[in-house]
Amino acid sequence: MSLKPIGRVQRALLLIALVAALGTGAYFAFEYTLVAQVQEALAQPDTTDAIAYGRTLFQTRGCAGCHTLEDAGSMGDEGPDLSKLATRHDAASIRQSIATPNAVIAPQCPEGPCEANIMPPFGAILTPDQIDALVAYLMQA
Repeated sequence: MSLKPIGRVQRALLLIALVAALGTGAYFAFEYTLVAQVQEALAQPDTTDAIAYGRTLFQTRGCAGCHTLEDAGSMGDEGPDLSKLATRHDAASIRQSIATPNAVIAPQCPEGPCEANIMPPFGAILTPDQIDALVAYLMQA
């Protein structure tokens, strides 16, 4: 069996797939890092107050767009409701859900089971201090 060289159409399709993959990565780097860093610089959060800093991060890092959280006034409909989260989960499980969201998939999002890969792996995006601040905020919200 001999392999045929790929044709022009196949090369074009491979190039499109590669550009799409790179574009998606660039979008997430831009959306969850660069835009957020500008918003955070303008907000000038007190990074020594973990709860206040976590509240800022919840707004700037896109959490409010997907999650409902009464304390933040967010009404997201993609992810689980995070209101009174500390009554249902401990700090370690909240940290894991932020850092590696596919480790445990929530059984009930607003419209049925949560989807895998819907939440970015913030463990690769945020610093440990930022994750700690988000956990502190979510534990008291």
